[in-house]
Amino acid sequence: MEYGPSILQKVSQLYAQMSPSQQRIADVILRDPESAAFYNVAEMSRKAGVSESTVTRFASFIGCSGYPALSRELQELVRSKLTTGERFQLSRVVESAEQRTVLQYFEEDVQNLTLMMERIDLEAFGRIVKRLVAAPRIGIVCARSTLSIGLFFEFYLRFLSKETVLLTGEPRTVDQLQRFGADDVIVGIGFARYSRFTVDCLAYGKKKGVHVAAITDYPSSPLVRHADEVLYTPTGIASHMDSLVAPLSVVTALLRAMTQASAEQAKDVLLELEEVWRHFDSYVEPRK
Repeated sequence: MEYGPSILQKVSQLYAQMSPSQQRIADVILRDPESAAFYNVAEMSRKAGVSESTVTRFASFIGCSGYPALSRELQELVRSKLTTGERFQLSRVVESAEQRTVLQYFEEDVQNLTLMMERIDLEAFGRIVKRLVAAPRIGIVCARSTLSIGLFFEFYLRFLSKETVLLTGEPRTVDQLQRFGADDVIVGIGFARYSRFTVDCLAYGKKKGVHVAAITDYPSSPLVRHADEVLYTPTGIASHMDSLVAPLSVVTALLRAMTQASAEQAKDVLLELEEVWRHFDSYVEPRK
């Protein structure tokens, strides 16, 4: 029986109904399920900053018979993730600790991708794709480190002949918000620590009646309360920086789904672009 996907989905789906103390426990689980799987009641209590009785009641609240049952489901998730990530496990002798460390970096990204696939709301994904395809104008809010994802998103949206506005936190970009209306879409991309600019843009778009989608990390993210649809993508790694591998994968999947949904239009645009690229000799051929 595969427990992993259902337990994380249950925690995410019930998050809005939880008390603040229960949400702190949920954040510990969603942030690092691999570690949370092996916490006992006392350790979970300490990590979340709540009482042990609150931890026990949390397990019952999400439908488990007790905290041991919750731990078992999380541990099953860890085992399934290790199976999925076997291609990055060492099946050969690695000569040095340095080499093992480098491979572990890749493994952390693989685990984030696996967790994202387990948590992704495919129905919400489909609704976002339909909105993006139909929207005459798309805004991408991407401040600070998420700018790289926004630039990638904008670059390929233009291949689909979409009028795209990049909102990056520069003062002059704020003025672009007045152009958006009810038929348009604003996509906010933000992870802890959350940019105030991103949150404020989504709040303003929501106030104007623009359809708002968020790509973020946790149900407790401040982007969520201003979004009509949310896609959750983990970014946590053992580093001072976030991993943007899973968020970039989500954006790539959105672009591919949009292309499939408007295949004929995309084909015509790409053929025209090929003519432009040939005329300007845009690319260098590889050596033969």
